[in-house]
Amino acid sequence: MNPIRITVLAGLLALAPLRGDAAEAVVASEATPATAQAECRKLLQLSRCIASVEMSSHAPPDQPYRGRWQRYRGNESQATVQLGENTVESIVLSDGRHFTKTNLKPQQTGSAAELGPLLASTPVMWLGLLLGENFELPLPGHDVDAVGENSWAYGVEKYRVQVKAQGEGRYRIDLAKTATVGGEAPEEPAPQAGECSDADAKAGRCEQPFVFSTAEDRAARLAELAPVGSGFTAVIGLHTPTQALPDSLSLSGWTSSDGKPYATLGDARRAAKPAAKD
Repeated sequence: MNPIRITVLAGLLALAPLRGDAAEAVVASEATPATAQAECRKLLQLSRCIASVEMSSHAPPDQPYRGRWQRYRGNESQATVQLGENTVESIVLSDGRHFTKTNLKPQQTGSAAELGPLLASTPVMWLGLLLGENFELPLPGHDVDAVGENSWAYGVEKYRVQVKAQGEGRYRIDLAKTATVGGEAPEEPAPQAGECSDADAKAGRCEQPFVFSTAEDRAARLAELAPVGSGFTAVIGLHTPTQALPDSLSLSGWTSSDGKPYATLGDARRAAKPAAKD
């Protein structure tokens, strides 16, 4: 799998340490769409209210990334991420057991159970990074079209951020990088007579003057940034889940976190229930 540029989908990497706490926060809200849209507009509340998220990236020259997470009744969830021809799917049950299906090697997938919290947290993290932690989602008919900045070692990245309320507890977030400011290294002074050469410095006969910022260092830092034009679109839903993952869902080809094979999701659910006493 080709790496996704960290500055484009930083949440998937920067939020990687989140595990149970994030999962618990993401599934905590049980509100109607109208209530959720009224009470979850503040950014610090939003991560607790998200019930679904669909994300797609445009990150040239990398392959486009797509991700989808859905919470179901009973605090169960299903997530899918796709990069080119590579996919990772995950199902997480309310008791914490999870199931993974992928065409990648296990060491390439990380913890598939974290896909949902990471997908749900990524747009929240970007809104906070670019628009501040006090940002509030707009009410219907009051779209947000703003410019946000993200500092890097020698300047700032500029992003256009658009947020639109779509009704029924859904929001569309469009983020695109518009410019990189900075990165031009000052010209290095020409060597003066008597200065330490590379050969003498390597032999320990003298010390070269310390240069705080070189053209090479700035070029290396600049290469780590996302290119202009990259970004993502996310549609988040704050509605309370009414559907349940069906018992009939086949688990053929899926790997269980408890190491046991199950034919269907219903078999996995029943296996977790204590045996009835005679």
